[in-house]
Amino acid sequence: MNSELRPAIGISCRFNWETSYYNLRIGYPDAILASGGTPILLPLLPNREYIDSVVEKLDGLCLSGSDSDVDPLRYGREPILDCGINVPRRDETDLMLLEAAEKRGLPVLCICFGIQVLNVYRGGTLIQDIPSQTKDPIRHRQGDIQERHQHSISITEDSLLARLAGGTRAAVNSHHHQAVENVGRDLVPVAWAPDGVIEAVENTRSGQFILGVQWHPEIGWQNDSLSRAIFDHFIGVARERMFAQLEGRTTARV
Repeated sequence: MNSELRPAIGISCRFNWETSYYNLRIGYPDAILASGGTPILLPLLPNREYIDSVVEKLDGLCLSGSDSDVDPLRYGREPILDCGINVPRRDETDLMLLEAAEKRGLPVLCICFGIQVLNVYRGGTLIQDIPSQTKDPIRHRQGDIQERHQHSISITEDSLLARLAGGTRAAVNSHHHQAVENVGRDLVPVAWAPDGVIEAVENTRSGQFILGVQWHPEIGWQNDSLSRAIFDHFIGVARERMFAQLEGRTTARV
């Protein structure tokens, strides 16, 4: 594909607090490239001048997963014993990226930690630890065999996600111990695990595409139709916005 037709997609990096290194699973840039985007890895620099300057050059934003948990103090809770480590520069950078993307109407795909920080950004709260805070939980951390489907999800019939999945049932991988609790402003839950844990949210505000998923479509996307459909749609929306900007228009598909 002609590089001039590829929308620029920023991906927030992960941060290893033990080594002070950034890292990112290769599936994120690989899937974005395969769907027609140009992946751009974003270091975790919670500086507004930097954030504004880099987001100005993007056509879309992907918030990646993380080994850390969003700091509960950011949503008005005290940390429980089973809450994981908090990385301030990850929280702060992602929150700033969401704010800058919202101002510009950038399409946003939020994955795992990404859906959680999106929910906090919109004023929602999180389940800090599914095993200890939910009734009759299923297993949401599947271990080393990352590509296999861990559990099923039920999807709202009239949602975008249902259209991408081709129905109201799907199977997904699972690598998390936190999840959306009280849903944030102008977000609507559209998928649930068998134990009731929210697995996906969509934006209800007009003018900006936002999809948050609790699983990892960047893992095994080559052989999973829903994962590929998610990235294809996301990049398609970003491309339409890019063309709209080039033509001086302000609206694009959401």
